Amino acid sequence: MHDPYINAIKAQCPNADVVIDRFHLAQKINEAFDKVRKSEFKKARSRKDIFQQGMLEPHRRFILMARDADLSQSELKLIDKLRLANKEIQCSMLMVEYFHKALDQKNVTAFRKVLTRWYQLCRNTRYEPFLKFASTLRKYRKNIEGYITSRLTTAVIEGLNNKIKVLRRMGYGYTNETSYMRKILQRCGYLNNRSINTDQFFYRWPNPA
Repeated sequence: MHDPYINAIKAQCPNADVVIDRFHLAQKINEAFDKVRKSEFKKARSRKDIFQQGMLEPHRRFILMARDADLSQSELKLIDKLRLANKEIQCSMLMVEYFHKALDQKNVTAFRKVLTRWYQLCRNTRYEPFLKFASTLRKYRKNIEGYITSRLTTAVIEGLNNKIKVLRRMGYGYTNETSYMRKILQRCGYLNNRSINTDQFFYRWPNPA
């Protein structure tokens, strides 16, 4: 959802379909939810509400944004208690869940139907972060529908890139390019799989000094 990038693709590849990745859509709606969480956290702190303060702390935002299937029973009970105590958080979590339901649809017609209801929820709740995200969705809806029809995603690439970034930080930088490339392959699993001959992986590794 970056106009210069989309314009460059259209100029260089006029016959290509531009697809908005689900990874970035989830990232944007999580950012909208996090803004609501921050606002409610400040309110809870001013009221000295210990329970809501603890549940709305920054390190718990990943639990609040996770889908129910990925949570333990104890985490689900705490979240249910928070939903009963805080209407804004409950509505915001429903907004996130319902948006993922729209992305789970198998065809464009069903996607549009669920998305229309999601827009209506946005108007009813009137939460500014979600209204802003809704305007972004309207702008790029055709490209988002490209994901519904193709199911293309860069989730694997994003995951590998993150592994490489973490590896670089852990090593405080690498002076030997060969060692760095080997660590990347090891980190991503290639050097741990006996079925892959890593001596022929792109090129033969030089002998270590």
